[in-house]
Amino acid sequence: MTPQYPYPADRYMLVGSVTRSHGLKGELKIAPHARPPEHFDNYSRAALVAVDGRMTDLLAITACRVQKNQVILKLDTIDTKNEADLTIEMGVLVDIEEAQTGEHGAAHHPLQGLAVWTVDDILIGEVEAIGGSGAQELLIVSDGAREYLIPLVKEIVVSADEARLVIDPPDGLLELNQDLKS
Repeated sequence: MTPQYPYPADRYMLVGSVTRSHGLKGELKIAPHARPPEHFDNYSRAALVAVDGRMTDLLAITACRVQKNQVILKLDTIDTKNEADLTIEMGVLVDIEEAQTGEHGAAHHPLQGLAVWTVDDILIGEVEAIGGSGAQELLIVSDGAREYLIPLVKEIVVSADEARLVIDPPDGLLELNQDLKS
């Protein structure tokens, strides 16, 4: 089960969680949440949040590299393995404005516009926006006539690339969360 992290969703976007420390110099191994690991190259600062809501200030990202499907991240002020070990299972947040600034400076979420397919190759629609209450983000997906609210958690969003998202929704999720557009 994915931990729930309370944080101000109007200021931050949850982009991953710390799985373990990496090496002896304070690097963190990050499991990205539904975005390709390469998206971390777009971020200059990150904050860490615990499940009880404690969080750090935004810290400068001093190094970032992809290793398989995870990200190795070095944050300013975390300089030892012991310090990095204290961050295991914390969520990784980025400033929402930085995360949503696209290539041309316009506000754009990295998942916006992606086609959403089920693992059974059924097209659900396209990601119109990302919303949420702070506990977790929701994909707002539309097929033109219906709108679906799909939790942005790794148990449901099984893969993402530049063109599409693949989801494995639990039974009844799509039926429960669909709203007819006005």
